[in-house]
Amino acid sequence: MSAYSNGISVGVIGTGGMGTRHAETLSATVSGARVAGVTDLDRSRAEKLAADCGSDVMVFENEQSLIRDDGIDVVVITTPDDAHAGLVMECLQHDKPVFCEKPLATTVDDARKIVNAEVELGRKLVQVGFMRRYDPQHLDVKRAIDSGAIGHPVLLKGTHRNTGARPGTSSESILVNSAVHDLDAARWIIGQEIVEVYVHGTNTPAASDGEVLDLQVIQLTLSGGCLANIEVYVNAGYGYEVDLEVVGDAGTIRVAPANAPVLRKQRYAGYPIEGDWLERFPAAYVLEMQRWIEDLRDGRLTGPDAWDGYISLLVAESCIAALHFGSKEPFESPRRPELYL
Repeated sequence: MSAYSNGISVGVIGTGGMGTRHAETLSATVSGARVAGVTDLDRSRAEKLAADCGSDVMVFENEQSLIRDDGIDVVVITTPDDAHAGLVMECLQHDKPVFCEKPLATTVDDARKIVNAEVELGRKLVQVGFMRRYDPQHLDVKRAIDSGAIGHPVLLKGTHRNTGARPGTSSESILVNSAVHDLDAARWIIGQEIVEVYVHGTNTPAASDGEVLDLQVIQLTLSGGCLANIEVYVNAGYGYEVDLEVVGDAGTIRVAPANAPVLRKQRYAGYPIEGDWLERFPAAYVLEMQRWIEDLRDGRLTGPDAWDGYISLLVAESCIAALHFGSKEPFESPRRPELYL
């Protein structure tokens, strides 16, 4: 019998846009789970989300009290990045499965500590929120590659544009917070490890800080010989857009260009562009939560794990070095523990 035969009680830490999206999905869409508790530094925001999710949802004073509560089976973390690692470790210390939004940590050392702690426990408890792995458009591309429909992949071309940078954005945080999605997607969708990185950046007129390289072009070499060229621009202005094309030696495959219909009128054809990631990936967030809950009921985790979170940060660290030194940086993946094979 499943350990969650009576349903899974979820605690949500962080009730901003991402936390609200996950909580609403778990409450309204995913079967076999319920939001049992929430917490946020902004208590009024947490109280509003709790009321929206049901009359019996508890509002906890802080993150630790939520994690330690016996009525909370699993935890979702959607706090600011610098709190992720500490909260994940707290969950591991209390033997509670945890879904952590990316990045897993803000430093490689903290991510490695999480991996080591999970290996010590002997079972996977951590899933990282790389939602592109659940996006129907990205999955179509992945299936085409895996089926051999385009032959051997030789080039991945990616575009990742945000309307505007968040306050406090730095050249380095663009790689750790934004590009980390693209780095994970390249490994996952091609099915090869990254072996070399090069990054070039520029400060565009749209940047509020004259020192921040807000447009960066990342070049990767993967273990099977595939190349990747990824543009990350956090001040694109016009909207939020993620594009991906993979070129093979027998054809190409590309994600569909938008979630909206094309309007043709008066010698014009066009479609609206999403404003942010919540608008761009609604289906992915639902499928991500649904699979996570199903996996927990089945006693397994099949999604992006702590090792994927750790590797993405290691690659981001190499990208930062390449950006600063203007040189190609070799990358060698460390030995993968048996737990993650």
